[in-house]
Amino acid sequence: MATEKKVFVRKATGLVREIGFWTAAIIVFCNVVGLGWQKRVFQFLKPVPETSYVLGMPPVTMSFLIVGIIVLLTVFMFAVLSAAMPRSGGGYVYISRITHPVVGFLASWLEYFSITVSWGQIGTAVFEAITIYSWLAGWSANWYSSEVGLIGGMVIVIVFAGIAYFGASMTGRILQVMFWIPAIITIVLYGFMLSATPAIMEAGVKALTGLAPTQFTQMALDQGMATAFKGDYWAAMAAATIGTYWAFIGFAASTFVGGEVKEAGRALPRTLFAANIVIILLYVTISYVSAHAAMLVGKIGDYSFFSAYAFLSYGGGTLPAGVGRAWMPSIAGFSAMGMGATWFLAVIPIFAVLWVANDIPPFIITSSRIIFAMSFDRVLPEKLSEVNERWHSPTNAILVTMVIAFIGCFCESDILVKYLPGNFITAYINSGGGVTATDVWDTLFFLLSSFAGMLLVFRRNDIYEKSPFKPGRWLVGGIGLIATIANIYLLYLVGTGYGSAMEPWYFTIFLLVVGFIIYYYYRSKGSRVGVDYATIYTEIPPE
Repeated sequence: MATEKKVFVRKATGLVREIGFWTAAIIVFCNVVGLGWQKRVFQFLKPVPETSYVLGMPPVTMSFLIVGIIVLLTVFMFAVLSAAMPRSGGGYVYISRITHPVVGFLASWLEYFSITVSWGQIGTAVFEAITIYSWLAGWSANWYSSEVGLIGGMVIVIVFAGIAYFGASMTGRILQVMFWIPAIITIVLYGFMLSATPAIMEAGVKALTGLAPTQFTQMALDQGMATAFKGDYWAAMAAATIGTYWAFIGFAASTFVGGEVKEAGRALPRTLFAANIVIILLYVTISYVSAHAAMLVGKIGDYSFFSAYAFLSYGGGTLPAGVGRAWMPSIAGFSAMGMGATWFLAVIPIFAVLWVANDIPPFIITSSRIIFAMSFDRVLPEKLSEVNERWHSPTNAILVTMVIAFIGCFCESDILVKYLPGNFITAYINSGGGVTATDVWDTLFFLLSSFAGMLLVFRRNDIYEKSPFKPGRWLVGGIGLIATIANIYLLYLVGTGYGSAMEPWYFTIFLLVVGFIIYYYYRSKGSRVGVDYATIYTEIPPE
């Protein structure tokens, strides 16, 4: 009697397609829009004469637009791939089935740690967000410490892991609430900044900082703002690219839960395009609106309060004591103060906290599905592919992901830097050490996914032809080539952004070596007991 081939862990994943279109779109939106986007237009601004701005757009705003186009090219590839292979695990499934199994494993292994560590960092950042805007609201920030950040972040990680235990449907319902509240506040932010006038901004800046906007500009000029950057507008735009790209990371989030999206083959492309087009519009318009409001005042020559506030906050200058760094909501706060709407200053920290916190549900469900998919292919312990029969959630994968996320809490809180200064491990486990390589891991993953999408129509046309989304072989191949080259360029920018720091690269190599050992061990172990890996990696996982 012929022995049945051992392929996947079982004939069905046990996951249920219960995520609707809007929840899938919100998963993408919340995964992308968090804390950092709120300061990008200031943080990565290189001071060039404001009279040189193309179409009146600051270099960072132009970078949001150009990088957004590159992101849409990559989104197109994920739309093609997710329609053809709508399974949980996303890029892991795509890359392993089209390029090579070990390439798919290692790329997704890095992406798993990128998402999971970031999840822990975000848990701690929820508390940091309050301290960032406390000066606007008049709140004390003395309560925050590394210990509070660590413990508070870990509690948040545990709570949301518990929510994820009850399945994607429950997580989606919680996410809906966490999305709409800050979304409504964002509309109010737009309103205050669009309503700004020179008189309103002048009054608001004076009331909250005790200084006139022109004093900020003169202070920045005295500290070397006009000569700090040697390039022109387009050089400043290119320099901002690394920061704007970071703000888009997570744009393919819904593909990781492809096996739980209703009518995923048709829905996933729509959710990806809808969410990312809205995100690009948000980033471009709100960065422009906030910059324009700040440029209404403090004009001295070719510069204004906008350039000055950014330079003093992030460009090498020094802010006056008691004035918080430049963030987009701060500009809305100045306008609100100038209009007498002081109540809004207390809303700003809530806005910030919720845009940070609503990152967390997408992070836990996307990262846990990566190792679930690997386990289902038998290249990680089979226990990680177990699914709760009632809630249809991969509980063991969620538990392991929760524990690894604690690393992010240790990093963001800088607790080890406080208690073990100069220790070897603190060079990696801190808010700016080895884990900053997460952006390299993201870029590598998206690069290889774009490459896989380009190859799909040539190496796995059998899969492509069954897809409900078939834009055309040569269109897919052509856009795939452009997206691959664009992601190579982004990888170069991100990689060179570390300068001479080697910790991110050492940490990356360490993870790759560990990942390869794990992959080789489980594949060898499976082969010895008759697992047919040749079949596994030529088939799409079952429903």
